[in-house]
Amino acid sequence: MKVIQDTIQKVFSDASVRPDDDLLLVALSGGADSVCLLLALHELGYHVHALHCNFELRGVESDGDEAFCRRLCRAHSIPLTVKHFRTKSYAHRHHVSIEMAARTLRYDWFEEQTVALGAKAICVAHHREDNLETFLLNLVRGTGIHGLTGMRPVADFRSSYLLLRPLLNVARAEIEAWLTARDQTWVTDSTNMNPDAALRNKIRLQLLPLLEEMNPRVRETLTATIGRLTEAEALYNEAVKAIQTDVEQADGSLSVSALKQATATSSVLHETLHPLGFSTEQVHEIHDGLEGESGKLWESSDGWRLLRDRGRLLMRQHENEVPAFNVLPLDGFYQAPHGIRLLIRRQTIDPATFEIPKDPATVCFDLEKLTLPLSIRTAYEADRFQPFGMTGTRLLSDFLTDRKLSVFDKERQLLVLSGDRIAWVVGLRAAAGYEVDAHTRHVMTITML
Repeated sequence: MKVIQDTIQKVFSDASVRPDDDLLLVALSGGADSVCLLLALHELGYHVHALHCNFELRGVESDGDEAFCRRLCRAHSIPLTVKHFRTKSYAHRHHVSIEMAARTLRYDWFEEQTVALGAKAICVAHHREDNLETFLLNLVRGTGIHGLTGMRPVADFRSSYLLLRPLLNVARAEIEAWLTARDQTWVTDSTNMNPDAALRNKIRLQLLPLLEEMNPRVRETLTATIGRLTEAEALYNEAVKAIQTDVEQADGSLSVSALKQATATSSVLHETLHPLGFSTEQVHEIHDGLEGESGKLWESSDGWRLLRDRGRLLMRQHENEVPAFNVLPLDGFYQAPHGIRLLIRRQTIDPATFEIPKDPATVCFDLEKLTLPLSIRTAYEADRFQPFGMTGTRLLSDFLTDRKLSVFDKERQLLVLSGDRIAWVVGLRAAAGYEVDAHTRHVMTITML
């Protein structure tokens, strides 16, 4: 029986939890595992506050679980907070499964209570069999190495509070024996005994017993396997980070040639792109098309876009659309989109002594040739202009392609317009027809800062 207390104290030591000072919130369902966890912490002298979720999914049975939790906490003078959830309504409204809805509602509320009560951590009563079920569930559904390492005893949940699983390495049988030795009852969720209610139930009630027929010690074997995979995951993570450093270029893009030379290119791409919302299917398509033509674009569910462009993969978050048309002031500073600032000045000159700046970040116009006020916008697909020093017009898109701008850069390219004509492709080329000549007396200068 001492194994439970020893296991709890080991986890709390790793999490730097102090019995005298730290408040611990305990998720209490009324089941054997959560009752064991709450009472064991209480016996060990930890400062605990129980939280019970009534998801209103099992009618009278759900209310019975709540009543049991109230009696239990009252008998041991443990503070308890209860929350009712309209789980089915939430699932319907957000188009998710009942299981996902309950999980989201539960942990959102836990997070709120952590802040409201000033708690150190949330303690949940996942035990060894829960971990094995998660391992097998991920194995059946298909997952990478991360899904085969099970849960962690100590986790930073949502980066806002500690999530502790003090019983993660304790067997369900040990938990029930601990309670029986104290004549402590618990409640049982009837849906947990229905193999058709959830895939996890099939694993618990059918698959694990079948595996035990083949290997009576399969629970211990699988637990050891999870431990080895956890160590392998640490090595895997280090290797992926090293390769990511090698393939990432100064502008944040990924070098296709370096990716092709890397070990396990597909895995590196997955670990880089999946956290940004790219699906497994998209990652496979990107991997298979590494040598394809430039211009292929993928969009993730999290608002990221990936562009294959001239031997590199460019990644950029979706940006709010820039207003199509803004009027520029005649003098002073203008804050343009994408962090660009423009300094606009007008001056009277002597054309015999005036020197036109050679810096492409500065443009000089003959003020009398402009149609004022000037305006600024991003480039359109069908834009044409006549570059200074050339005869005839050309597509702006072709001009930008010659300058080796990516699709992303083209989308962000700013133009200064005189009337409805392009006068300056900002930072790249002035248009013909507005140049300073021997007859110029008044100049407008725009400098990109």
